[in-house]
Amino acid sequence: MWEEDPRWQEANFLILIWSVAIGVVGGFVISLWADEWGSYLSFLRILGAVVAALSAYAVLVWTIGHLVHWLLNLAKKIKRKA
Repeated sequence: MWEEDPRWQEANFLILIWSVAIGVVGGFVISLWADEWGSYLSFLRILGAVVAALSAYAVLVWTIGHLVHWLLNLAKKIKRKA
């Protein structure tokens, strides 16, 4: 499938990174030029909320994965002793 092609995934990642970078720098320049910071600060808050949500999701997935791994190892140890 084309979604699984590493080149396609890398291209999408680069588009995301460049879009965020252009949004941050472009928003700063426009806000500086227009001397109106409300929209830029709202953009930064939304960007921060998205990053925080993705980070919390990553921590949750990592924690669940390690908990399952630990429980499986514990079950193997108990089974060996029995």
